[in-house]
Amino acid sequence: MQTYDVVIIGAGHNGLVCAAYLLKAGYSVLVLEKRAIPGGAATTEAALPESAPGFRFNLCAIDHEFIHLGPVVEELELKKYGLEYLYCDPVVFCPNPDGKAFLAHRSVEKTCAEIAKYSPRDAKKYAEYMDFWQRMIQAIKPVFNAPPKSIVDILGNYGAHNFRDLLSLLGGVDKTLDLLRTLLTSPKCSLEEQFDSEFLIAPLARLASELGAPPSEKTIAIGAMMMALRHNPGMSRPRGGTGALTQALVNLIQQKGGVIRCDQPVQQVLVSNEGRAEGVRVASGEEYRATKGVISNLDAKRLFLQMADPADVDAADPNLRHRLERRIVNNNETILKIDCALSEIPRFERFDHKDEYWIGSVLIADSFNHVEAAHSLPAMGKIPDENPSMYVDVPTVLDPSMAPPATTHSGLSFLRPTKLPELKALDSTARAGLMS
Repeated sequence: MQTYDVVIIGAGHNGLVCAAYLLKAGYSVLVLEKRAIPGGAATTEAALPESAPGFRFNLCAIDHEFIHLGPVVEELELKKYGLEYLYCDPVVFCPNPDGKAFLAHRSVEKTCAEIAKYSPRDAKKYAEYMDFWQRMIQAIKPVFNAPPKSIVDILGNYGAHNFRDLLSLLGGVDKTLDLLRTLLTSPKCSLEEQFDSEFLIAPLARLASELGAPPSEKTIAIGAMMMALRHNPGMSRPRGGTGALTQALVNLIQQKGGVIRCDQPVQQVLVSNEGRAEGVRVASGEEYRATKGVISNLDAKRLFLQMADPADVDAADPNLRHRLERRIVNNNETILKIDCALSEIPRFERFDHKDEYWIGSVLIADSFNHVEAAHSLPAMGKIPDENPSMYVDVPTVLDPSMAPPATTHSGLSFLRPTKLPELKALDSTARAGLMS
């Protein structure tokens, strides 16, 4: 039986980041992964080795934004371990059936200039709207970078500029009530209150729906910050694909003496008579002990309902199993991702095609209702396959290393239901891309 200070279940990027910090603090760490490779939702793999040899695909995460709100990349010195970020600019292209197009750059000013070609009023409102959400991001960023439930740590993360942005959002009674109304409303209400133009409302609604719900749903207006994040800190991708982030973390962990073991599905968390997690048992029957604790990179449902003895769970919290069985919400039923290998880049003939349109994400969002249907119908058991709203990335426009040397572009990634034969229609009406 092998013993470590900490055993981590799951080698997703969160588990690997946790392992890296523990190793830097001097603890011995073992990471156990069910799959044959580490990374979880942050992998880049040769998913079609026979039909598309040499092509590498990001199986889940593609566009990285939230990671830049925290200090992880800098504190762990991941650049030293091989990580290089490439920033997208432009960040969004969304062609509209009426001949207009939303072309968003990393610069808010350049984006406003594009909007002003069609609506000077909406361009002005866009600058104000993005300023609001940038202040909101700065105001809530300290919460992202503090331990859960630790008020002391959260307050300790607030600097003068964070308080300034928070106070600018609150202000007097009217501004505070207006902020609360914004947070409780839907992207639909928020966007239609600000803008007149469908060519602008539709893509912003599409990005807000990355939270996994239709843009008409109340309380998710904060999804509008998905566009604000593309302006600052910006939308980036690791050179070589999302898996390069995982590889940098693996390099760090191995150099610090940590151990990562793949093909090791954990079946049971071992709990002492005192109610303390003291190790795990894997499918082969082998056990690993942890002197300091066991950390899970898995969702709470799988951890407590499938890997822990019910008596141990009840002893820790009599209400926990009920909460997990009945109250966990998962909105991912509206997401379908399709990876394709292409011999050449799709073209937007109707929109005076420029390859730069594909540097960021291409959104197929013809109208607000088009986006609404893409997210609402799957929840009712229907697939909106006739004319789906989509988010499309062609990662090789920014990073050719993900395709064979003889191929200019590849790795087309669709998010939302679609039919492969519709690919041939992409030259005239875009269909569009992802996160992280």
